[in-house]
Amino acid sequence: MVSRTKEKLAEAFKTVVCRKSFAKTTIADITKECGMTRENFYYHFRDKYDILNWVCQRQLVDHIPEKGSKKTMEEFIIFMVKKINADYKFYRTVIRDIGAEQVRKTILPYIKKLTYWLIDETLDDTVWKMREEKENFAVEFFSDAFITFLTDYMLENEKMDEKMMIMNFQFLFTQFF
Repeated sequence: MVSRTKEKLAEAFKTVVCRKSFAKTTIADITKECGMTRENFYYHFRDKYDILNWVCQRQLVDHIPEKGSKKTMEEFIIFMVKKINADYKFYRTVIRDIGAEQVRKTILPYIKKLTYWLIDETLDDTVWKMREEKENFAVEFFSDAFITFLTDYMLENEKMDEKMMIMNFQFLFTQFF
C-alpha cells in the first residue's frame, strides 16, 4: 500500500513538473494532481527534492545490476535509454531547473556503481597490471563523461533518438571495455 501511494505521488509529481517546471512545482500542485492530502505527501516524502530522489532511485538506480548479475551490458543499456526516454521531458525539465552540476553531484555515485559493474563484467583480470588503479581512473573518467554527455544532450535536444543512443552506447562500451 505504501509503495502504491508513493508511486501515485511520483506520477503526479512528474506530470506537474512537465507542465509547470520543477522550480514552480509545489506540494499543493502534486497532491491536487493525484487527489491526496498534504499530510499524505509528508508522510512519505520530506519535500520535492526527496520525491525527485525517490523517482530517480526507483526508475534508474534500483535497476543497476549487482556484480555477478545475469543481466548483460547490452540489456542494461537498452533498459536505461528506454527508461530515460519514457520520461525524457521530465528529466530534461529537472536538469534545466536544478542545473547540470547539481544533477551530476546527485547521480555520480550511482553512475560510478554502474561503471564498476560494466568494467567487472567486461574486463579480464589479467588484462591490466595494477588493475585497481587503472579501474578507478576508468570509472572516474567514464562516469563523468557519461553524465556530462547525457545532461548536455538532454538540454540541447527536445527528444532522444533512442536507436542512435543505444547503438552509440553499445559501441562505446564494447570498444572501451
